[in-house]
Amino acid sequence: MSGWDEYLEGDEVVLWQGQPVRSVPLNPSRIPSMIFGIIFSGFALFWMVMAARDGALWQFGLIHFTAGILVGFGPQIVTPFMRRNTWYSLTNRRAFFAQNHPLRGRTLNAVAITPQTGVDFDGDSPGTIRFRGSAMAITGARALGRPAFDRIVDAADVFRMIRDIQRGVA
Repeated sequence: MSGWDEYLEGDEVVLWQGQPVRSVPLNPSRIPSMIFGIIFSGFALFWMVMAARDGALWQFGLIHFTAGILVGFGPQIVTPFMRRNTWYSLTNRRAFFAQNHPLRGRTLNAVAITPQTGVDFDGDSPGTIRFRGSAMAITGARALGRPAFDRIVDAADVFRMIRDIQRGVA
């Protein structure tokens, strides 16, 4: 595949590429922190309005307002952004995890797939395939501590391909 030549070894071939599903389902366990974030931000907004009326430095309330929004809605905002900048690839020898985030820059990590590689599949659709152990950093200074193909649409097929690679039939 074009663009992969410098990263692939000898007879390595790309079998699959994908991205995580961007949507974040509302988890009922997040509701208390969402309520807290709304109340915290609401109080900060109230404080800023009252401070502005008195001619005080209302801008000091902005950090509290922002903190409340992030506590309440951070996962719903940040997670889709992170997923939009994440790509996965599977070759006949390795699993690749590429990210391009504004604060961290570009990273490319890989996990070698051998018969001993621990792999877990959650069985969901979209599903997550987790690799036990850590990934090796190919580009960028940061290696993934918990490499995973997170929330991919065709997870069952990809998991089957990984098992075939481990058995030597891919």
